Amino acid sequence: MELPRDRGVAPAMKRPTIGLVLALAACSPAADEEKEDAAAVPEATVAAPRPALMAGDVEGAQLAGELSCAFTERGMRAPLLVASADVDDAARPQGVLKLGSSTLRLKSAGAGGFNAMVRGASFSSGDLTAKVTVTSDKPLDDSEAPPLAAVLEMGSAALGMQRIEGEWTCGP
Repeated sequence: MELPRDRGVAPAMKRPTIGLVLALAACSPAADEEKEDAAAVPEATVAAPRPALMAGDVEGAQLAGELSCAFTERGMRAPLLVASADVDDAARPQGVLKLGSSTLRLKSAGAGGFNAMVRGASFSSGDLTAKVTVTSDKPLDDSEAPPLAAVLEMGSAALGMQRIEGEWTCGP
């Protein structure tokens, strides 16, 4: 999925962030199906879902960059983390993460532009770190920008570390 650095970017690949968030939300089971599944499981074993980013959260973050990637927890509808960057190698990716009821702006540990994010990325904000690692190169579907299996590891000294299984989707 790496893009050539000396060619122009197709218009369809520019500023896909909101479209990516909405497309990921549309690919998940309907809320009614989730309620039925939850009703079949005893109350004590149902884990509270993690809050996910909504389109307004991503818009409000005003991420710079023409292309985006998103991490979505397995079985969830909307992403926990969205990151954007230009194709330029000097560009430093920026991200937004949903943490409880708040959103948190993140910065990449280094430059590298969009291509540096395709196989995973590391971000931080204060002492909080978030690292996406792609765990398989096998696409999970045959779409134009197929998701790849990935893990999000995030945490800080105060919050401890969390490991979340999910998907990393980059592109339009």
